[in-house]
Amino acid sequence: MTEFISKLEIKKIHQFVQKTQQIAQKVDIFCSAILLQAWRRMYYVFNKREIYTSLKRRQGNCLRCGRCCHASFKCQHLGYDENGLSLCKVYDRKPHMCSLYPYNESDYFYHLKPTCGYKYNDE
Repeated sequence: MTEFISKLEIKKIHQFVQKTQQIAQKVDIFCSAILLQAWRRMYYVFNKREIYTSLKRRQGNCLRCGRCCHASFKCQHLGYDENGLSLCKVYDRKPHMCSLYPYNESDYFYHLKPTCGYKYNDE
């Protein structure tokens, strides 16, 4: 009986550790996304010419997945069409920083880079 209780306790501890790891991963993604948001705005302010030069090297297209629109906070203007593709509700007046994403090979949310439709020549 003691062995059975012990196995149950180990299972509960294992489940707790798994949940804790999942939460830690989400917190890590959230914090890194917030830091990237701050970094990219500061970088834009001081490096506009470099950004517009690097945008000329950007290849590919937006896949309209919407993941970058809620990488840190879900954008309140993000919607989805009948096909499940993301749709900016303020596209004609959306923030300039949204149009620029990603503006160089360093301007990716690390958890989104592998699936982003935009790539750069030197990647």
